[in-house]
This record gives sequence, C-alpha cells and structure tokens, in this order.
Amino acid sequence: MLQAAISRRSVWVEKTPNHIHYTRQIIETIPGARFIVVTRDGRDIVASLGQRYEGDFDKAFQRWIADSKASMERIEKGESILWRYEDFVESPALSIERLCRFIGVAFDPGILNYHQQPVIWGREKAVRTPHSARRHAQVNQPITDYRGSWRSSLPMEVACRFDAGEAREIMGYFGYAQA
Repeated sequence: MLQAAISRRSVWVEKTPNHIHYTRQIIETIPGARFIVVTRDGRDIVASLGQRYEGDFDKAFQRWIADSKASMERIEKGESILWRYEDFVESPALSIERLCRFIGVAFDPGILNYHQQPVIWGREKAVRTPHSARRHAQVNQPITDYRGSWRSSLPMEVACRFDAGEAREIMGYFGYAQA
C-alpha cells in the first residue's frame, strides 16, 4: 500500500492468488477497488498445484475448490471481470484490450511484446534462487499455450473428480465444458 501511494500512479495491480479470499478487506482499505478474477481449466490448475505440492493432488483439488468459490463470490458481487487463460491464449490482443478497458488504461499493442525487454521478477535486483529463476523465466517468455497440459500430468482418479458434483458445477460456471 505504501509503495502504491508513493508511486502516485492512478492504477496499480497486485496479483497474489490467495488474495481472492480477502476482497472484502481490500475494498474496506481501498474503496472502489476492482478485481480481475483470473482462471483457467480447473484440471490444469490442479495439475500445476499438485506438482508444487509435491504430488498432493487432493490438497491441490481442495485449494482449487476454495479459490474457485471465492472467485465466484467476487464475480457475483460485481466490480470484477472474469479473465480466462484460454481466451487470452486464443486472442491475446482482444483479451488484453478488454482488461485495459476494465481498469481504465489505454491499450497499446506493443504490450504484447513484453518478452522482448526482459525484467527481473519481483523485488529482486538479480535472479538468485531456484524460485526467482523459475519466475524470471515465466514472466519473460512469450505467450505460451499450456491448455490441456493436465492430460499428461494429472492422475486419472483426480481428473475424474471434475466430472461430477461441486467440481462440475464450478467448471460450468467458468465456461469449461466437460469431456
């Protein structure tokens, strides 16, 4: 908050995924705050989280459920826009232009060439740790299509959990058709 105030910028973005659970507090602190609710196919999310959680796909699945419910709640309350990874990969310029309109900034097509001017991720002055090296690579790569990567990394018994109940409802809410 202090850094944002010091910057004197009219728009700033904070991207910590877990903050979807604190939108009420954010609005209390920053009246008029708006939210970009980012999602992608839940199976891809759980596959990625499961790897980060060292193969604990149940923990990954439960986090996806909790985060998705909080995202749905935020969308229903308004002052939000749903932004799907798949739409971005399919049509980057249209997707980014839509976000720019939502946050009230002019769209510059040059923004899509971000990877041609690499930056150091986060507050670091250099890439120092395996984590910062991974993040550095991620933020500096061109737009990459990872849609459907769950097919090669998500255990079948976990993938099947998306075909029924609460998971199926969440997938439908975000516009993901079931196989």
